[in-house]
Amino acid sequence: MPISASLSTDAGYALYTYYNYIKAWVIRSENTYGSGQKGIDNLVNKMKSIASVNDLKADIWCSDELRSNYLRGRYTLLFMSTLPINDHPELALSANMWLPVQSYYAIHGVGLALLTVLKQPAKNHSTFRACFAALLRSFFPPPFCACCKGGPSPSSFSYTAICTSAAHVAKQSNIANPKFSEVDHFLGKSLATTRNRNIKEQLDKERRKNRKGTKRRKLSVANQQEICQKLHDTTICDLIYRMRVRSNYENPEMYLFASDNLEDAASHYKDLLYLTNLIIAGLDLLIEKKIGKLERTKLTGIIASVK
Repeated sequence: MPISASLSTDAGYALYTYYNYIKAWVIRSENTYGSGQKGIDNLVNKMKSIASVNDLKADIWCSDELRSNYLRGRYTLLFMSTLPINDHPELALSANMWLPVQSYYAIHGVGLALLTVLKQPAKNHSTFRACFAALLRSFFPPPFCACCKGGPSPSSFSYTAICTSAAHVAKQSNIANPKFSEVDHFLGKSLATTRNRNIKEQLDKERRKNRKGTKRRKLSVANQQEICQKLHDTTICDLIYRMRVRSNYENPEMYLFASDNLEDAASHYKDLLYLTNLIIAGLDLLIEKKIGKLERTKLTGIIASVK
């Protein structure tokens, strides 16, 4: 990925950081399962060999709540997929501003449908991401089950399902080319920076609790560790949610810097779309295990009818 002049700004730096994080996840997946539809099929087949997946039994009816969440997620994915980026890559320049939002809500919709059949209600985004972390750990193979835990310092973070460490992650540059980097260190970096951000938000919230104005209370190391222990493990879902918040609320102007690099913008669109497809393909398999192939075929038939 070429170094752009926009990296001299905070927004440009953030943009290329997210480009690289998603690229790293795609590279890791392709190294493990292959690319394109073959990669998706190989991931699903790998999941079929996992004992916890095979333990799921078709014992749930397709409720209105399940159907509503599932269709919301799949229609969002369909909209992402129908944009003709290959023929008109210039569309990515503006489409990327909403792409993280669409990716998260596509996963959120299908994920909520799965949580419905598993009888695990998630009433807000924080609860959803915590439940989703458990789903990834239980049913998905590497790298998708990878997680970051620990804190409050990044030096105390630990990682599962990827070959990296806190020391390696600390040395990994956000803007290095993932193609020429140890990709698991890059995955660790994406999870570590996301977790560190979440920890800082929680610690700041605790410092302000029951305080007026700008006064904040000090937190002991024990207090900080207790807060970190209550946080769910950080996963790929948290990274996409972080991108969604950043692009939708905090720093949407970072996508304005993409105009000087059409190739990178189009590549990022296709990368995040593919990553979303991979995750939803896994969720689809789990839903089918719980409601049966016939009922899931009816759901996907509704989606196919509008193509």
